[in-house]
Amino acid sequence: MNKIKYFFTLIFASLAITSCENGENNELPNNPVENSCYKGTMVVDQNDGTTFTQEEVEVDYEISDDGKLNFVMYKVKFATGMPLKLDMVVEGVDFTETDGVYTLSGDGIVPYAMGGPFEKFTITNLTGEISDNAMSLSFICGEYPVTYEGTKK
Repeated sequence: MNKIKYFFTLIFASLAITSCENGENNELPNNPVENSCYKGTMVVDQNDGTTFTQEEVEVDYEISDDGKLNFVMYKVKFATGMPLKLDMVVEGVDFTETDGVYTLSGDGIVPYAMGGPFEKFTITNLTGEISDNAMSLSFICGEYPVTYEGTKK
């Protein structure tokens, strides 16, 4: 029994070291601006004439050191049949800032969720705007059009 415990401990330790060596950082970005979380409605076009709507979706953002904008959509589902909610991280969004309003754009961005990349759901045609009081996003996630409208929490 002790040999089995040792074996699994060794495997998990080697996986942790390998993950660190690959430079993977699957932590959610921290927002440097306090109280800048937005709460709103996300609508996903199911491409079959129906939509899936999720209320009370929280989205947070940060400006990274490389001059890009990252955002996190917390506890989201994209369809009724989706078995669990997940946190989706979208990194490397281009933006411009005018009078305190960020205008977002992006294409070909692979989102992260559940500790890894979701290449099948690459973000395209991303546009949006973040002001002091409101956030709006529009993008295609894989093949599904998504919109989000939120206000500061």
